[in-house]
Amino acid sequence: MFKTRTLMLMLSTSFLLLNCKEEEKVITKNAEVDTEETARPLAELQLDFLNTRYQAYFHYNMCTFKNLNSEEHFGRSTGTEPASMWAPTGLDVAQWAQVCKDARMEGGWLTTKHHGGFCLWDSEYTDYDVASSGVKTDVVGEFVKTFRDAGLKVGLYYSILDYHHGVENGSTTREEIEFLKNQITELLTNYGPIDYINFDGWSSWPTTPNFDDVPYGEIYRLVKSLQPNCLIVNHTYESNLAHAEVPFADAAGRAYPYHPDYMRPTAASDLVQIDWWWDDNNNMRVTKSVEYILGQLDSYNSHNSVYILNISPNPAGRIDDDAIVRLKEAAAVWEKPEDLKSPGANWGFAYEVSENLAFLRPCSQSSTHTFIRDKRAYPRADIAVDGVTEGNGEMEQTSWTEVEDRPWWKVDLQAEHKINEIKLFDRTDKHTDELKNFTVSIWDADEKEVWKSDEVNAASKTHTIAVPDIVGSFVKVQLNGKGSLALAEVIVKGK
Repeated sequence: MFKTRTLMLMLSTSFLLLNCKEEEKVITKNAEVDTEETARPLAELQLDFLNTRYQAYFHYNMCTFKNLNSEEHFGRSTGTEPASMWAPTGLDVAQWAQVCKDARMEGGWLTTKHHGGFCLWDSEYTDYDVASSGVKTDVVGEFVKTFRDAGLKVGLYYSILDYHHGVENGSTTREEIEFLKNQITELLTNYGPIDYINFDGWSSWPTTPNFDDVPYGEIYRLVKSLQPNCLIVNHTYESNLAHAEVPFADAAGRAYPYHPDYMRPTAASDLVQIDWWWDDNNNMRVTKSVEYILGQLDSYNSHNSVYILNISPNPAGRIDDDAIVRLKEAAAVWEKPEDLKSPGANWGFAYEVSENLAFLRPCSQSSTHTFIRDKRAYPRADIAVDGVTEGNGEMEQTSWTEVEDRPWWKVDLQAEHKINEIKLFDRTDKHTDELKNFTVSIWDADEKEVWKSDEVNAASKTHTIAVPDIVGSFVKVQLNGKGSLALAEVIVKGK
C-alpha cells in the first residue's frame, strides 16, 4: 500500500505528534515559509466562519468519471475503479474560484478523498491517487493555492469511510487509524494554512466507522497539534460539540434541521444541480431556482448556519455554464446579512477544556436513548465531555440513557491521574430526570473500583464532588435506582 514509507515511520510520526500535542504553540508548515501559529478561542473561529454565510462545495473525484463511463447513475465510487479512470482534460480551478467570487461565496471545499478512497493528491501512504493516474496534477495543491490567492476560504473534505483501504464499520484496526492520521497530517502540513477540515463517513449511517472504531478525540488532538486554528466540521447531524467544532447537516431539500431555538454556529450542504456528482446519464442540469437558493440562505443564515452549496465540476474539470448563470442570478438579488461583531454568549467552549482530564476522551453508557431529531444523531455518552455545560436534552446537549435499572455513564481517561475533583452538570430542560440519588466512582487501569461517593438527595443542576487525590483511569456515574441518566458535562480535575 505504501509508496516509500514503512510502518515504522508511521509509528514514529505518530510518536512525534503525541509529543507536540501538549504545546500551546505549534509550527505550521506554510507553502512558502514556516510560521508560528497560536491557537485562537473556538468562539472567535466560529464567528469568522459564520460571517462568511455562503460557501461552495466541489464534489469532484472518482465518482465523476465512474458516471462518465457508465450508463447507470452512481452516488459514490466503491474503491474498485482503477486509478486510470481519473482523467480530467482541462482542470481549471481558477474558474471555480471565479465562480465563487461571482456568486458572492466566500470559500470553497474540495472532496480530497471521498468514500471510494481515491486521493486528489500524491499521498505517500497509498498508490490509489492522482500520481498513479494518467493526469498527475496535485488537485489539492492547485485548489488550495488558487483559492487562497483569490482571497477565498479553503476547506478540505476528507472521508473517514474508505472502501478501497478497508476502513469500514466494526473492523477498523490500529494500522487503519494510523493510515487516516497520516493522510490527515499530509493535508494539514503540505499546503499551508487550511481554514476548515470537513470529515464525513463517520458514524453517520450503519456501514461507516463509528466513534468507537475511530475515536474523535484522537483525531481532534491531531488536527489541533498541526493547525490549531483549522476549524473541524463534521457530518454528525448533532447539535453539540461532541464530534465537531461546527456541527453539520445536509440541507438538500429541507429547511434548518436542528431545534428551532438552537443558535450555535452550524453548517449545511445543498446542491444547485440535480445531484452531488456530475453525470451525463442523469440529465445533468441546474434544478434549483433563484427563489429556492434565497430561501435556503435565509433559513440557514437566520439560524447562524453557513450554507454550503455544491457545484459539480464536469469531467473536464470545469463548471457548466447553466450553474454559473444560476449562481450569478441569485447573487444579484441576495442580501447578505451584516457581519456579527462578537460571538454569542454560549459559543465555543464553556470553560478551559485543557483543565478537564475527561475532555473528548472515550465514553460509554449503559444504553443510548433513541434519536431526538435526526436518526443519524443520538444522545451519545461522548456529549458529556464536549466542553459545553448546557443541558438541554431536546437540543441534543446531553448524554442520555433509556429508562432502566441503575443506568450508568463512564469515561476512560486513557492514563492514570491523581483526581481531586469531579464536577457534574445535569440536564436543565426537564425536572423528571434530575440527578438526585447517585454514585460517583473511580476505577483503576484494570477497571477495579478504588473509590466511590454516594450522593443522596442531592437535587441540583451542578454537583461538585471533592476527591482525596485518588489515582485512577476511569470515572463512572451511576443512578441508584430506576431512571434515565442524562449528563450535560463531566469535568474531572487532577494531575
